[in-house]
Amino acid sequence: MDLADKLLEIMSRVEILPCRLSLSTPGARATVPMLRGVWGAALHGGWRREYDEVFIGDGPENDRTPLYLLRPAPPDPTDSPALEWITLTASGAAHFTNLHGAWRAAADMGLGKRRVPFTIRKMRLIWPDESLRDGGRFHRWPLSMAPWPLKGPPAKTPCRLTFPAPLRLQKEKRLITHPTLGDIVVAAFRRLRTLAEEEQRRSLNDLHERIMGAARQVECQCEEWERLDLVRYSARQKAELNLTGVAGGLDLPSGPGPIWPLLLVAQWTHIGKGTVVGMGQLRISPGQL
Repeated sequence: MDLADKLLEIMSRVEILPCRLSLSTPGARATVPMLRGVWGAALHGGWRREYDEVFIGDGPENDRTPLYLLRPAPPDPTDSPALEWITLTASGAAHFTNLHGAWRAAADMGLGKRRVPFTIRKMRLIWPDESLRDGGRFHRWPLSMAPWPLKGPPAKTPCRLTFPAPLRLQKEKRLITHPTLGDIVVAAFRRLRTLAEEEQRRSLNDLHERIMGAARQVECQCEEWERLDLVRYSARQKAELNLTGVAGGLDLPSGPGPIWPLLLVAQWTHIGKGTVVGMGQLRISPGQL
């Protein structure tokens, strides 16, 4: 079994449940950090178990992994404002009913200093091809179902990797201002390992050297990286926090080689710091032939 197939096999055991929430927010300019804040408050007040297990997450106190992320929905004048809510792993999705209930409670609690109520107009499942499914049950699906978004063999298809939202990767607690493909692959590897079960984590660890060796073989052309920060208000600290990051990307004129499944991980689960508010999402687009 080649490296890409081994990665897809591990990804088949990591399930996500992505939804799009279409909102009506009269009198308030709703941002993802604002919506996250009121949803978290609703969870804390009425669903403490889900708040602890999903919103805060597992791990050491200073390095916990929340089992969700929120991000702005792609621009659509007929469906704005909207955000995408992705519950990560089957254990996180197991709490879906109560997590959804907290969204309804958050809508009643309202946004902004005036606490203006908002409405969830509709909620739809996001399918692996990024299409939307109305009605019916909300099924989680494995990361291995995410299709390569370009025509042609994934390993050999020229592509551009772009981070339009801030990407916040750190090394020795300092921001990486010019991320390389190796930095992106390491971050995606760690993200997948964090979300995987113990057996799959061991399999990933065994593949680490092969993955990094394959990444070093990929032809890569760097784009300019620019500083891009995200500012959010912390109710706990009663202050604005500046989350520093960079935006930009890389061109892979000969394709990504067998590490391409890890790029899909970064597309759906994001990488780096600040993923809960939409930072670190990778977009894969056609490259130069």
